[in-house]
Amino acid sequence: MKKNKYNLAIYTVSISLLVTVNLFFSERIWAQQTQTINAHQIDSSIRIDGRLDEEAWGEAEMATDFRQFTPNEGDSPSQKTEVRVLYGEDGIYVGAMLYDDNPAEIERALGRRDDYNRADWFIVSFDSYFNRQNAFTFGVNAGGVQYDGIRSSGGFGGGPGIPGVDESWDAVWYSDISITNDGWVIEIEIPYSMLRFSAAEIQTWGVHFTRRIPRLGEVLEWPLVPRVERDNLITQFGYMQNIRNVEPKPNIQVRPYLVSGYNSSENPTAPGEVATDTNIDAGVDFKVGLGPNVTLDATINPDFGQVEADPAVLNLTAFEIFFQEQRPFFVEGIEIYEFSVGRGELLYTRRIGAEDPIIGATKLSGRTENGLSFGVLGAMTGTDFDPARNYGVVRASQQIGDYSTMGGILTFYDSPFNPENGRRRAYTGGADWDIRFADNNYGLDGYTSFTHRTLTEDDESQTGFSGRFFAEKRQGSWRGFIGSEVYSDDFNPNDLGQLRANNFIRGLFRFEHEVNGGRPFGPFQQADVDGFFTQSVSYDTGLNLGLGLRTGSNWTFNSFQSIGAELDLENLFGGYDLFETRGLGPYAQPFTAAVELEFETDERRPWQLSPEVEWTYHGDGGNEYGLGMRGNWNVGSRLDLSANVEGEWEKAVIAWASNESFRRDGMNWLIGETSASPSNLSDDEYRSFDEGGELTPILSSTEPFGDQAYYVPLFGERDTRSIDFTLRSTVTFTRNLSLQIYSQLFLAKGKYENFKILQDRDHLADFSSYPKRDEFSYNSFLSNMVLRWEYRPGSTIFLVWSHGRNFSDAINPLSPYGSSPYDRPIGTQINDTFDILPNNSILLKVNYTFLY
Repeated sequence: MKKNKYNLAIYTVSISLLVTVNLFFSERIWAQQTQTINAHQIDSSIRIDGRLDEEAWGEAEMATDFRQFTPNEGDSPSQKTEVRVLYGEDGIYVGAMLYDDNPAEIERALGRRDDYNRADWFIVSFDSYFNRQNAFTFGVNAGGVQYDGIRSSGGFGGGPGIPGVDESWDAVWYSDISITNDGWVIEIEIPYSMLRFSAAEIQTWGVHFTRRIPRLGEVLEWPLVPRVERDNLITQFGYMQNIRNVEPKPNIQVRPYLVSGYNSSENPTAPGEVATDTNIDAGVDFKVGLGPNVTLDATINPDFGQVEADPAVLNLTAFEIFFQEQRPFFVEGIEIYEFSVGRGELLYTRRIGAEDPIIGATKLSGRTENGLSFGVLGAMTGTDFDPARNYGVVRASQQIGDYSTMGGILTFYDSPFNPENGRRRAYTGGADWDIRFADNNYGLDGYTSFTHRTLTEDDESQTGFSGRFFAEKRQGSWRGFIGSEVYSDDFNPNDLGQLRANNFIRGLFRFEHEVNGGRPFGPFQQADVDGFFTQSVSYDTGLNLGLGLRTGSNWTFNSFQSIGAELDLENLFGGYDLFETRGLGPYAQPFTAAVELEFETDERRPWQLSPEVEWTYHGDGGNEYGLGMRGNWNVGSRLDLSANVEGEWEKAVIAWASNESFRRDGMNWLIGETSASPSNLSDDEYRSFDEGGELTPILSSTEPFGDQAYYVPLFGERDTRSIDFTLRSTVTFTRNLSLQIYSQLFLAKGKYENFKILQDRDHLADFSSYPKRDEFSYNSFLSNMVLRWEYRPGSTIFLVWSHGRNFSDAINPLSPYGSSPYDRPIGTQINDTFDILPNNSILLKVNYTFLY
């Protein structure tokens, strides 16, 4: 049987390889001539006032040949754009004249910094080191709002703004705009200290300009990078030439902060009463340029009280939920340290500070003249400035030629002493490569990695490995990869990284196709189709873990509406889950089929709605349903509203409920009071019950857990209901003063019935006499209000109010039974939430940036 499953995996991968080779070589990639602009050197100063009235602007060369990216890729724009670049002794200047036939209709929405909102925008990206991997991005909208970040070569990452831009990076730079009878004008000054570039006498930089006109649905680019080549966006930048005799400037910033806070919550020793406390604290952040291309960042006693709280979720899986990092110190520049292991990472910075407050952390990052990029990260946590946990990361990546890289990583974690097992230490490491050839159209991508964990008290250790190898086609209307990956059963990076599952070997094949080369056709602006295929087997036993197929497509109409569809098929020929039983062996999963449909309204309007519907069918009879609606509304130029409501429910989905202990006592059966293993239960923690003669035949072929005891997985038909309502709003008073509000109401409830015991990995036996009930509800209301005032460039005052209410109820006793939390109506759930005492926190945080 095992041999047949291996043959199936080899067969499917072979078929995929043949299809991939056919797709990859069925088209010809045409080279396009690189566009250039000459920067103009100046000796006099430029006043940043949104007026291009200095003589130097008239002497500079213009970039004018903009082309549409949307809606009609490659067409001439409806509005003319002229961009000039100057450079002087201390910085570089960008001036743009953005013509508009209807200046009164220019959208000037205000927003907080880095809010890529609905407005007319102009954006410039500089690949100043000319490494074709990263670029500094600066943008200004017609309301004067600034946006900046680091653009990565892969075109992924960042936040909800511009794809591929890490918006956490904030520089100190200057800009202004003016509205004229011909359109609008933007003027930008970027100090050299905010950029990284070589010390060569004559330099060429990569450059890219973007203009967005939302009311027309137009995005204009210079140079235009077609959809079929955007995976390598930075490699397609234009050239900015004639940069002579400029010297990198040191970037030294010291940012002390002072924070005062007030907290109130329910008194744990006197329920129903409110306990309050106040505090005051201080800390400091440093940024020091150690030479032209090396930066040291450090923080002492950091405070992240202004960061938005994590959303509430219902997690009934066997795996941890990983939330996005939001703390600025760790988000900024994190792309340097990224080392992906499949769907996980060797570094998950949310681990740092999860157990203890952060005492201090440092980052050293840079790039050598020979193309070696490196990063070193260290952090120490503990209460009362007493070090308890230590974290360390070293990452390096060497550029090879124009496009390829090879690199490596090492991480270290050291936990405090524990009387049961001593100190725990964990090491991870790996090497990765991205080798590209044929003018960046094809590549070989992969990595190899290890983890090693030790317990110093008993000298126990665990060592595992993982690896991946992909062959890719990176550009063209057909793109994709084929490859395989392996994760040993002892591979575990979760001390400092994140990984949900190990113990598998997987073959993968993915394709993406831009219909008509990504250009308009018929009633459509653009359409794409993609597919993803996987076949997995267990690493240690060769057990079939299932074959999956996902395919999707998105279509954008000439009316600027869009529709998307996705079909996901899992366990097409059966498969096992190694983790559903929480450590008690594999479980045969049913076939599932999921369908998702989504629609988006016209993006040119000041409001947009996106309804979606999902349905999942389980081969054993269960069903899952989901409905959602996302909405955005720009109410004038100062108020932006967005809301998201999602409802999900399950009906008769067979799922793991608990692992139960049973013990024979003569002719009777006993069950553990709590769902724990027999080794963790004493004799008086068992209760007798009437099992109706079911247990003896069910457990007849089950291996006993000690003397007359059994420990087995219990499954049930699960019904759940959940609703998630999230509201965000931003009120912008000026370009530097804003109020941001976030609220989430989350309600969930569920129950298990028609219980079954897993006899072996393939069979579930009905156990109608199970004496426990398993029903629950969870309610949460979270709210954050942040008043943010950037009173000078780089210096900010935050006034924050955080409010939280959480209420949960569960039934899982032997007796007595009370009212079911599952049967409570939604109104009662909401009342339960708002009847409890909330947690409130108010803080005032002030920081000031000293520039040297």
